[in-house]
Amino acid sequence: MNRRDLSIQLLGQLLYVERRLADEVLQELAAAVRDDELKELLETHRAETKEHASRAETAFRRLSIAPTSNRSRVFESAVSEHDEAAKGIDDASLADIFHAQSALHTELWEIASYRTLLHLLPDEAAEMLRPSLDDEEKAAKLLNKAIARLVDAG
Repeated sequence: MNRRDLSIQLLGQLLYVERRLADEVLQELAAAVRDDELKELLETHRAETKEHASRAETAFRRLSIAPTSNRSRVFESAVSEHDEAAKGIDDASLADIFHAQSALHTELWEIASYRTLLHLLPDEAAEMLRPSLDDEEKAAKLLNKAIARLVDAG
């Protein structure tokens, strides 16, 4: 595998994750949350995530490649583990902390993916992803604050 192949594989995984988050996962997570501020944060980030998917598609096109998503087993495993563990949390406040932690975990994976791709991709493709990285870093900070607030309130 060469640098271009690796870049395309990683970009495809990122596109898969962004699409899954925007189409389904963040909506389900927001519906499960009881805390209004956390719910609003997740819903706002879902709207941003739709744009992230669009940017990743544009990055593919700038590489003269049709946008192709590559299933991320790591992401799907994290979603499955979250869903299974969440069933066992009866306390709504603890459940919200757990949901926020799961969202933060995903944000950190996305940040690592974006940072790597910014180094691997040619500038014309990488420039499409920089605003998405900024959004992910902002979301991670807000999730950290939400977790602290929820723990302190608990």
